Amino acid sequence: MAPDLPPGGGDGEDRDRPVPGTSRQTSITGIIVLMCASVMTFASFVSAMVIRRGLNNDWGHLGLPSVLWWNTGALILSSIAIDTGRRLLRRGERVKFNWFWSAGAALGTLFLAGQVVAWVQLEHRGFYMQGHPSAAFFFLITWAHAAHVIGALGVVLYVEYRAIRYELGPSRRTMVDVSAIFWHFLDIMWLGIMGLFVFWA
Repeated sequence: MAPDLPPGGGDGEDRDRPVPGTSRQTSITGIIVLMCASVMTFASFVSAMVIRRGLNNDWGHLGLPSVLWWNTGALILSSIAIDTGRRLLRRGERVKFNWFWSAGAALGTLFLAGQVVAWVQLEHRGFYMQGHPSAAFFFLITWAHAAHVIGALGVVLYVEYRAIRYELGPSRRTMVDVSAIFWHFLDIMWLGIMGLFVFWA
């Protein structure tokens, strides 16, 4: 049996430490279930928003902060970088994978920072959870999305940590695919949220 390579080390080959009881099919099924649960959660928020808007005439116009467009661009670029990294890893181009995956993680962090800026800007304009139904639903839905992004970003950073330690052998690369799938899902979800508030809410 070949000895383990030191962290970050040796000849640049990945250490392959299989994770007992896991499989690619199980991981893919799990992420699909998670995405379905997330869709149901956001669908319930949107349904509540539609009902609330129809109950009264107090639904005011919510001008979206311009920083949200920059945030959208950052998230799209993050998704592109992560998927590019995933494809590079399949081809065995580890150095390029690390660069693109790290760029995707950095852009995801930038997206979250931009969301905080948008929330603060709305509060400075007098939009709070109380008293403004449109603002209340905007905060609720974007907070929920940000919570999902934080969880996904944690996994993306964990993959990066494993990559730095050369621990992304074949048995662990399913984690790369699964985290990329969920990241793309959050990207699409955000585009739907933006479309909802720009064109309707």
